Amino acid sequence: MRVILLADIPKLGRRMEVKDVKPGFAKNYLFPRGYAKVLTSSGLLELEKQSEAKKLVAEKELVQAEALAAKLEGLEVEVPVKMSAGGKGYAAVSAAQIAVVLKKLGFNVSKGQIVIAEPIKKAGEYQVTISLPHSLESQVKIAVVEEE
Repeated sequence: MRVILLADIPKLGRRMEVKDVKPGFAKNYLFPRGYAKVLTSSGLLELEKQSEAKKLVAEKELVQAEALAAKLEGLEVEVPVKMSAGGKGYAAVSAAQIAVVLKKLGFNVSKGQIVIAEPIKKAGEYQVTISLPHSLESQVKIAVVEEE
């Protein structure tokens, strides 16, 4: 029996994929839980429309991600940190702190997108990678300065 999956199902497939399953599995498990529906000609047309819409959304997201990557590339940002007399920070600079500074500058970047190669504990300049959707990356220079 051919069905259209309405949800991601482990070891079977992802949402909106067409799969061949045994009739008993479909009738007893997939259909009652709303995980799938029978493949019909109208369902196939709907699937094609949704895949086209998904492609358009993905293209739009790619353009936005490329624009953000271009703006972030080579950007220099100051991150103020409380430091001891020796110029050493009391705590390492976190991705969350960098994300807050970037948000203040108008960049919509989450802490999960910031990749710090090694802990930043001293004042100075460091390179940080920002991972963006569609496997895009940007290098941002972080200047750690003493908080006043």
